[in-house]
Amino acid sequence: MAMDGLNLAASVAECRRIVGGRIDKIQQPEKDELAVNLRCGGENLRLLISASPEHCRMQLTNVKKENPIDAPAFCMLLRKRLAGGRIVYVEQPNLDRIVNIGIEAQNDLGDTVTFVLCAEIMGKYSNIILINEQGIVVDAIKRIGIGMSNVRTVLPGQKYEMPPAQDKADPTKASAEDFETVIAGAEGIRIDKALSNAFFGLSPKMAAKLCENATDKRSCSELSPEERGGLAEYLHGFYCGLAKGSITPCVTLNDIGEPEGVLPFVPKEGEYRPASTMSEALDCFYAETDNLQRMHRHGANIRKILQNNIERCNKKIALYDDAIASEGDIEKLKLFGELLIANAYRIISGSSEAVVQNYYTDPPENVRIPLDARYSINDNAQKYYKKYQKAKAARDMAAQQREKALEELNYLEGQLYNLDKCTGDSELKELSDELMNEGYIKRPKDGRKGQKLPPSKPMCFVSSDGIEIYVGKNNRQNDALTLKFAGPKDTWLHTKDIPGSHVIIRAENPPRSTLYQGALLAAYYSRGRGSENVPVDYTERRFVRKPSGAKPGMVIYTTNKTAYVTPDPIEVKAIIQKQ
Repeated sequence: MAMDGLNLAASVAECRRIVGGRIDKIQQPEKDELAVNLRCGGENLRLLISASPEHCRMQLTNVKKENPIDAPAFCMLLRKRLAGGRIVYVEQPNLDRIVNIGIEAQNDLGDTVTFVLCAEIMGKYSNIILINEQGIVVDAIKRIGIGMSNVRTVLPGQKYEMPPAQDKADPTKASAEDFETVIAGAEGIRIDKALSNAFFGLSPKMAAKLCENATDKRSCSELSPEERGGLAEYLHGFYCGLAKGSITPCVTLNDIGEPEGVLPFVPKEGEYRPASTMSEALDCFYAETDNLQRMHRHGANIRKILQNNIERCNKKIALYDDAIASEGDIEKLKLFGELLIANAYRIISGSSEAVVQNYYTDPPENVRIPLDARYSINDNAQKYYKKYQKAKAARDMAAQQREKALEELNYLEGQLYNLDKCTGDSELKELSDELMNEGYIKRPKDGRKGQKLPPSKPMCFVSSDGIEIYVGKNNRQNDALTLKFAGPKDTWLHTKDIPGSHVIIRAENPPRSTLYQGALLAAYYSRGRGSENVPVDYTERRFVRKPSGAKPGMVIYTTNKTAYVTPDPIEVKAIIQKQ
């Protein structure tokens, strides 16, 4: 969800708390995101500015993110120019999606000047730009060169130009009559569309939500003069309150209780979760989506390596299948040899072919056998026998290699699924290290091991019977859960022949309800998540063992039973919410 001007205005109102504060630390956890730590009025505040195409926003936040070992060039520039600087203003012109942060700092000559850190929160065109006192671009988190845009360029040394102005009005300066004029003059047009076209910072979706609180009509032409006046008064009152910082932020929820948006007001319809501040609402909404996007970006190289190796395995399996499928041709070589030996006395030496009866069919049929005229009949027969033995050995080898390739494919697909489950840097690094140990990723030539991170931990849930259920998120966790953590009579679960998590129920003979919930989690955290009647094997942990030389996460088990469950998201959500 990209932040629109209305949500940005509500967030900016809170961000004005940083005026007068001093910049303590500047970090760039993502290539398009800044975190500015400030000391203000005796408290520590953290300002987040994101130029992500999907999640662009500006807000105060309590979320801390891990940072790269080496700071990017733009971050180093900001540290040099702005560290120790004082915030003098935070402005959002016209309620548009642009915020200017004035910062007093020293230039190269030691003079105190005012830099502007400009946050353009505009979806895929979002940017963060540092501008000096002459209005010249010092640098940007995204440089826009010639050929990248037909509208404007953003490069160091150029004069900063605002994005093209839109013919819209500032709703915070509009009167009730202004709102009524817009609604009355938009006959046949949806109310949300008319308001979005006329005023800054109001997306059609946000306008529709806002208007729902005042009317159940959707089209401007459906409103009576009295209804138009009432809606106009409501909008004017709302924006007057917004200008004074009077908002009631909340997180809207979907049908299964998951966050789906943020509003600076309470909606009349739909489920929502109230928040004390806009920052709290934004942190709640972006907590999961931000992290998933970050993991997807950081795991892109690993994903490509896994997909390439999966494609290679599939090609090998196809070749092995062709070799195995040629059994009829292989047996024909043996048949030719036998028929030549049996009919050697009838065939004239030096012939290029022999026509003999195949006595294995009923009735016997004539068979043409190609011959090498340079050799005797017996030698030709022996050549066919050798070809048969060689082809048979190749077929048997293909069958063995196919099993190995299938095992490797299963491992790689499991790792691809584990990659999707990564929610933290520790899990991502553990997966990367494992692939490095297995030879899929090359080790750095300089021997660097990267940042040392604490071991990741499996998920832990509590069943309706109060029993703990543990779910592994990668092979390291799966091995640790099954082979080290679980007791011999704990219940172990895993989807049958489907890559997924190891699940441990910390109980011997758990109640049926807990066993069902454990099977639900095993199916949900597997590649069978979107399927019905997913088979889940379960047995006591003592019947599970790891074969010598097996890859991480791979085990064999006996004395198991199989349950069939459909991982319904609503049922799983109820278990997860008890975590």
